[in-house]
Amino acid sequence: MKSGTKRVESLARGLAVLKALQAQPGASLHELHGRMGLAKATLLRSLRTLEEGGFVSRRLADGGYLPAWPAAVEAASASRWLALTEAAGPALEALSRAIPWPTDLGVRDGEAIVVLESNRRLSPIRVNRQALGARPHMLWSAMGRAWLAFCPPAEREEILAALRASDAPEDRAARNRRRVDELLHETRERGYGVRDARYGVLDLGAPRRVSAIAVPVRQGERVLACLNCVWLVDVMDEREVVARHLKPLLGAAHDLARRLAKPLAGGRVSA
Repeated sequence: MKSGTKRVESLARGLAVLKALQAQPGASLHELHGRMGLAKATLLRSLRTLEEGGFVSRRLADGGYLPAWPAAVEAASASRWLALTEAAGPALEALSRAIPWPTDLGVRDGEAIVVLESNRRLSPIRVNRQALGARPHMLWSAMGRAWLAFCPPAEREEILAALRASDAPEDRAARNRRRVDELLHETRERGYGVRDARYGVLDLGAPRRVSAIAVPVRQGERVLACLNCVWLVDVMDEREVVARHLKPLLGAAHDLARRLAKPLAGGRVSA
């Protein structure tokens, strides 16, 4: 016998949206519209309500929506960084007000860095806004060098051993152990990583040369992520960028580490 209690349609729609995001984290409004068949205006109302209630967050880099449920983070291995991405949003948004240049969030994925989040869409200065999902090299990129310099020795050796065993031309530099040690010592002394002048994987096709500095997000000896600042070299040099922007970048890294002080729902944030 069916209950006479009426179903709350708006709640049902909201739960359906959450289920859709659990199945496809980072989906756009257009993708949700195609998946669910709901009117975009209706979806927007549901998403806004869920966002205000803390159940959904919106990715800065591309406007995609992320579920904030721990269960959703654990649901698939591909979603293991969702909690980190969500926590990084406020820090990157604050950085967009403090630094005019774009900044990105990256984490280790095997022997590379993967860009999880970015505020390039919010930056008034256009520098390749398609960085999301890029995989900067550990030894050539600013974020990779910051990660290697500040991560625990055992993790560093694991990464470098894999690079040394690789046949890829870009990995050969890892075989020069003396130079690698010098490079990472210099990075620790400075307190930040610097992109190699010959490297630009995040900015392929850019008409003007780009550089970057990066700092680690740390908890104790563990590196959870890295934050970078990307700029056009014909506008500013490294010394000027460091003088103006290193302090807020370090502040954002400290703030993000604080936000991540509670255990992440997905466990490890690096592969």
